This record gives sequence, C-alpha cells and structure tokens, in this order.
Amino acid sequence: MISNGGTFNAEWLSKQFKVMNWNVLADLYATEQYFPYCEKWALSWSWRRHLIIKELKSMTADIITLQEVQKDAFEEWFRPQLAEAGYEGVFHQKKREPIFHRGRYTAEGCATFYKTSRFQRVTKRVVDYDQLSVGELRCMPSPQDAERCLQRASKGNIALELILEDQQIRAAGRPSGPGGGRLLAVVNTHILADPGFADIKLFQAHLLLRSLEQARPRLPLLLCGDFNSTPSSAVYEYLLRGAVRRDHEELRRDPCGLLEHLRLGHSLRLSTAYASCIGREAEYTNYTEEFKGALDYIFFSADSLSPLAVSQVDEEAQLLRETALPSSTRPSDHISLVATFMFREDAPPPPEAGSR
Repeated sequence: MISNGGTFNAEWLSKQFKVMNWNVLADLYATEQYFPYCEKWALSWSWRRHLIIKELKSMTADIITLQEVQKDAFEEWFRPQLAEAGYEGVFHQKKREPIFHRGRYTAEGCATFYKTSRFQRVTKRVVDYDQLSVGELRCMPSPQDAERCLQRASKGNIALELILEDQQIRAAGRPSGPGGGRLLAVVNTHILADPGFADIKLFQAHLLLRSLEQARPRLPLLLCGDFNSTPSSAVYEYLLRGAVRRDHEELRRDPCGLLEHLRLGHSLRLSTAYASCIGREAEYTNYTEEFKGALDYIFFSADSLSPLAVSQVDEEAQLLRETALPSSTRPSDHISLVATFMFREDAPPPPEAGSR
C-alpha cells in the first residue's frame, strides 16, 4: 500500500477500514473472440474463479465492490466462498435480457460484500438508470424528443447502494444505525461501456449523482465502480467538478439533443482515493490488447472521509508478460483497486510540509 502520509497510533489503526473495487470479468465475456491472446484454459471460469477468490481474500478488505458478477456465480461461488472469510454480500443484476450460457440463462451485475465483524447492513437500494431516465427526460422540448432519447438511453445499467453501520465507531451526535454506530453509504456501479454513447455515460452519471444528492440525511459516501471513463472524460470531470466544460470534446456529439437540454450539476464534493494519495489516478485499471487505461475508480465524499493509503498497481512490464490481461495469473482484464479510509473527524493530522 502507498501511504498518504501522517502518523498513526493503535487507536487510529482500529478506526481504519479498507475498500476494494474490481471488475472481475464475467464468464459471459471471457471468450477467445475478445481475448485471442489468452490461453483457452486460462479463460475458463473453472481456472479464473480460484484466482479471483484468492485475490479477494488476500486483500482482507472490509468492503468489496465487484462488477460483472454473474448471478449464478454469485450464488454458487462468490457468496459461499466469501462467507467462509466472514463476508455477507448483496447482488443485483443489470436490467437486460438473460443470456443463454453454458446450458442456462444468466445475467451479470454488481455485487457488494462487507465484513460482518466490522459492518452490518441497514438498507439496500437499487438505482435504476432506465427508470430514472423517464422523469429526467421531461426536460426535452417534446414527447417525441423524450421518447427518442429514452430509446437511446435505455441500456439496463444500475447502481447498488448499501447503507452500512460501522459496529466499531459510535455515531457521537451524527446519523446512526440501529446499534448506534456511524453510517456509511457504499455505492457500486457499472456505467455503460460503448464508446459511441458518451452522452449516455454522462447521463447515467448525472442520474446517479442526482439520486445520491437527494438522499437524506447526507452520509459519508463511497462511490466505487467501473465507470468506463478515462480521467479525460466528461464523466470523470463531472463527478469531480460538479460540472462539465461546455467545450468538452465529448459534448460535441449529442445525437438526440439530450445534453443540450439537460441541467448538469451536482453539489457533492467528491475526490478519488488514488489522486488524493498519489497525486494521479492509477495508470491502468483495464489492460487489453485494444485498450490500456484507467476506467475504474474509488470516489469518496471529501468532507467526511479521508483516504490514508492505496494499493500499488503493477508496472506495465508485469502486465505485458502474457501480452495483456487476462492471463494465466491475472484472472480479469481489469486490475483491482484497494484504498484505506477513516472517517474524517477521526483521521490523524496531515503530514507537515517537507516531512514526506
């Protein structure tokens, strides 16, 4: 882990919690067509699932957010395996037609796990982007325009929100759970991947933040996921700045006039764990033959959480050993991200200038 600096005592260490985010590559998509450079046996679920669980358990995270988890894999593999390590989990699939795969119909979605020794679940909520689109598109000039945008925007993506109660830290006058512990909102999402739909990616980010912004009371927030958006994208800029420059390249293509009429803006003060700790995002979170770059992030509410350390992402030389990811030793085309946090009021003072 790469530290953000500062000094720690035993009390501070007991108040830290670790978060892991990872797109684990659904078996549905682990095909020779997508990854011709990967050995067929190394693409098989029977091989990859053991490597995935090994990595998940080795990180000893208190909270795990996963994308591209198949429903059958959640029930038959992830949930029982992680239960042995002290986790409970919640899954919700994307709103898409199930795909017939290996003799059964299945679908993939988001799964969030938490250590029951540290957290207990208070509530679960699903943010359905397609459903939210209907109300948001009332801004369009006519019903016909709204319907055209709705057809373009309906992609089945979702976000999964859990409100967790920290069983080790008392609320002390702040919103508390049934046991009197601090509350934490954990949101896990997988934004649309298609590069030809930059407008819809931004729309989904807008819908999510609008939904989170309306939540009461406003809680410390972790927003994790595969955003399918690089640090130069409109989505990334919107999440961090609360707005997007009108001359941003991705706003130029607006085939149904959605962005022209949408009132973009949010008041959540978000930062990312990696940029806060090391001054930049991980260079790669997705590494294939066709694409190499950062798409996955751990965002957090900067006014209520403090990042203390992040995991180090492998050097490119290591990722190139078998052309790209996945490989015989790396079971997904994505790289896991891990960050350690504390509630801001409990965090140690920042290091003095020149002490790092």
